[in-house]
Amino acid sequence: MSRSSARNYEDEQMHTADVDQQKASQAEFEQAELADVDPPSNENTKKEPYYHYTIDTKDPDPWLVKHRAKLIFTAIFAVASVAGLVLFKNHESEAQTKSIIAAPELNDLYYIDFRVIKTNLRPTEKYRMAKVKDVTGDVITINFSTYFYMQEHELNEAIRYAQLRYEKFFQEKRHNYKISELQAMIKSGAIVLARRPEGNVLDGNVVVPDSHFAASSLFIPGKKENFTGLEHLKYAKDDIQTAQDGLRAEQAFTVFEESADLGYPPGIVSLAQMYLTGTAVEKDLYETLALLKESALQSYEPAILKYAIVCQQVESCMISDFYQELIKKGVNIEFTKQIDIRATTKDFERTLKEAEENKSIRAKR
Repeated sequence: MSRSSARNYEDEQMHTADVDQQKASQAEFEQAELADVDPPSNENTKKEPYYHYTIDTKDPDPWLVKHRAKLIFTAIFAVASVAGLVLFKNHESEAQTKSIIAAPELNDLYYIDFRVIKTNLRPTEKYRMAKVKDVTGDVITINFSTYFYMQEHELNEAIRYAQLRYEKFFQEKRHNYKISELQAMIKSGAIVLARRPEGNVLDGNVVVPDSHFAASSLFIPGKKENFTGLEHLKYAKDDIQTAQDGLRAEQAFTVFEESADLGYPPGIVSLAQMYLTGTAVEKDLYETLALLKESALQSYEPAILKYAIVCQQVESCMISDFYQELIKKGVNIEFTKQIDIRATTKDFERTLKEAEENKSIRAKR
């Protein structure tokens, strides 16, 4: 083939290739447009694999299988430990409450579930606090708090926020209970907890009114002796267990006698308490009444209140005669009778006159 023929042949082949390439490009463009307008169905597309992860409960973690017994034992031990701790604390609180009430002291605090005592209370009224105001033999005089609380822990908050330092936190009305009655209140659930302050302080807070710390610089005969005797009694017990305790009680009795000889009313009452409980001396209720009357005639209110309590334990004692003697001696102070609340001795005088008039009217009939 000549050169000119070969060149013409190459030109024809190149032209044909260009036309075929243009047709191929146009066909691809048309297919792309068709794909945008009408996408291929799922049947024409290739299915991709789908991985679904699940937990096979029939084949648990080998570590759990291996340590299952240890885990169960640990869980049971933890629950038992918490339950045991709670029971121990409850037992400890109950033992503390019983011991405090068995040997009461001034300013002891009781947590009272008042709904056990009374039922006609508001929904927000449940707990009250009580404070030991006086101890006369086995009769305990307490004052209830003015406020009610819905939750028991709110009583602890009252101590924490020093609410007990207010004069009117506790009511003035006095309630007398025997130790046996208080112990029955523990069993019934009325007394939830009993706590004893140390040096008038509980949970780091003072639990007595500020007036309690008011001191007088006046010299009063017998005051020092009475204070010394009270300090001796702090280390002596009613049930003498050691020779040292007995010595302390005897020393207290001696200084109380000195205070009473000087005519100091609180010292006379302290000596009467020794005869009432039989501490360092033989128990004698008649001597107790005589000493209390001696102090009451000096217008000492605690002596009057204690006399009313002890008088109920002596069959021959007539409380009306005692009140009449106070009136004749001119004693006129505010105090609380054992059952009824009276403002002054004038009220007693009027009541006694009415009783005498009624008695004479019945005698005439």
